[in-house]
Amino acid sequence: MLTLLPIYFFGKLYYDLAKLHKRSAWGYAILGIVIFFAAQFILGFLLGLFLLVADVDLDVPDFALSLIGIVFGAAVTYGIEHLLKKKWERNPKADLAESDLLDQ
Repeated sequence: MLTLLPIYFFGKLYYDLAKLHKRSAWGYAILGIVIFFAAQFILGFLLGLFLLVADVDLDVPDFALSLIGIVFGAAVTYGIEHLLKKKWERNPKADLAESDLLDQ
């Protein structure tokens, strides 16, 4: 239940970014959500692998682990969004209606 707000906000963040740069808005909104969940999954996998290899007993409440996962997923998702924004600002997508290529 706690992850519903980040899912909405990151989906909307990617949606607005894609719409601003004339890309597939819904595709990138779904990509933002998938990145958020994939980052949480990777963190959980690496943490579990570390605990297995180090043979450590972790006595941390589930709520704290959920918050750590949400913060990590949010950081990765925001970082990738920032990279996309920088890339798209450097290489804008040409608008075919304004292009002179159609007149040639």
